[in-house]
Amino acid sequence: MQRIFQFQRGDSFRINCIFVDVKIAILISLIGALFLLTACPESRSKSALNQIQDNGMDFPNLRSQRFSVVKFQLSRLFDRDYGVDYTIQDNASGFVIYEMDVHFSVERFESDEIELLQFAFEDEIYPIDAVHDNYILKRESSLEDVETGIKKELPNSVKFPGYIQVVEGARSDYAETSSYFTATLEIGSEYYVFQLIGKEENMGYLYDDFIDILSSVRL
Repeated sequence: MQRIFQFQRGDSFRINCIFVDVKIAILISLIGALFLLTACPESRSKSALNQIQDNGMDFPNLRSQRFSVVKFQLSRLFDRDYGVDYTIQDNASGFVIYEMDVHFSVERFESDEIELLQFAFEDEIYPIDAVHDNYILKRESSLEDVETGIKKELPNSVKFPGYIQVVEGARSDYAETSSYFTATLEIGSEYYVFQLIGKEENMGYLYDDFIDILSSVRL
């Protein structure tokens, strides 16, 4: 059979050299990748839950975030959540810790919207109560097997007046129970609703973190 490829003298040596060069290049790439993986910062190699545990069960590494005219402190564990589907207002901002399925949101109600909310109640009601109570009612109607905590005034550490309340329930018969920490703040002539949402078993130690976030709210 006629050979299709013919090599001149010395070609075999050159081919072997090429193979060696390729193997060395691949080996260098693998060593580099291994170095990058093993040299990652501790904050990236540790799980979100481990970082919280190491920080005394509090959210670590706070940074300033802004929504509308308000600023607040939120952990760097949170990423932006652009698919927010648990707020009422379009004018809202969401964040999420994907690993723990913990969500945080803030949304704004302007003064011209408040009158419509007040008309929804039979008895006379203050604007902040109308916003908060309406929000809780809508949350309850969206869940199964709902349990709602007592509506409380915000603690003195929060610089603005308002209420906080916890709603627990599942979004369907087959879903896990989630806790919805909900707070309404009166800031100037506008009202802001803040939420921290997650699986019920994970949320017990995050209530004080929610209070800390609310306490950090500033204009």
